[in-house]
Amino acid sequence: MQPKLAAIVTGPDTYLDHLGAIAYIMNIPLFITEEDTHQAALTFYPQIDCIRKEANELDAGFLSSHFDVLFESGKFFALELSSYVKLLYNKEIRCVYCPHGHSDKGHSAQKFAEQDISLVYGRHMIDLLQSTGASNHIKQTVTTGNYRLSFYQKYRSFYDAAAHQKVFFHLDPNKKTVLYAPSWQDGENPTSFFASTGRLIEDLTPHVNLIIKLHPFLAQFHPAETCYVMEKHKNDPHVFFLERFPCIYPLLQGCDSYIGDYSSIGYDFLSFNRPLYFLIPENGHSFHLHRCGMTIPSKGNIYTFLQNTWKKNQKEKEKERQRVYEYAFGKERDFLQIKKDILEVLREKHG
Repeated sequence: MQPKLAAIVTGPDTYLDHLGAIAYIMNIPLFITEEDTHQAALTFYPQIDCIRKEANELDAGFLSSHFDVLFESGKFFALELSSYVKLLYNKEIRCVYCPHGHSDKGHSAQKFAEQDISLVYGRHMIDLLQSTGASNHIKQTVTTGNYRLSFYQKYRSFYDAAAHQKVFFHLDPNKKTVLYAPSWQDGENPTSFFASTGRLIEDLTPHVNLIIKLHPFLAQFHPAETCYVMEKHKNDPHVFFLERFPCIYPLLQGCDSYIGDYSSIGYDFLSFNRPLYFLIPENGHSFHLHRCGMTIPSKGNIYTFLQNTWKKNQKEKEKERQRVYEYAFGKERDFLQIKKDILEVLREKHG
């Protein structure tokens, strides 16, 4: 008997870039608890069935009576829900964890949430789970490859048009476009946003467009500091602060270079094999992705450095970018095969 499946987004709209594609592949509904995220889903993911429900409507009773399997990007949500369903309704509901990006984070984590099934992009994610001991807390994994890139390529004309309307229409097409995508200040790695954004803007030269893609957790956990930075620079015609645009690959395809610290978007940018640059915060560490680009010096004009090293970066780091991309994502996988593999794992309990 075929299990009944659904996906749930309870976090920021950036999760749509991950769970939206999975909902499409599995041909399942996507429940969304936040109104802003639901509106973003209707705008950017018309290919899937997006259903708005309040968080209290997605309780154990509703979910257990309608579904057997839930796809989620919140490890603890799924863990707590499955426990409640088992306790109150004596039903086992399976949970598939969908990672929201791939990065070098997790290297120092000591505690892990128990997981039923976890999707993994490729070998690098598997090695990271094994080296940290997280794999001991996961019952099964399914390798997917870079399904988000494949989803973008399938609907490229739609997403490129959306990115042009939202972002690139506001920029000078005759200039180089640099994307700065900092991570947030988590318990493991510092963000470069507060220390480096001012310098990135003040160093701007006339030949560069700068897009600053804000991590949603920056505003959530550091609202005053983030708002101050945005207000201070909001009228700069060469700077574009980007919020509420969950689609990563149509954004990346229009950028000539990437600047980041520990964000998973750096791994996504490897798909285009263009120069990466890194701002490593004080007390920060260098990791796997940083081999694929160059670290920006703490002194001197940033864009002069980029201009002087862009060709060298492009040429000398090309093979390393290709190698790390293959290590992180592996070969592209057919959507039907991904769906088949997930269903086969699920049938081990539901068959």
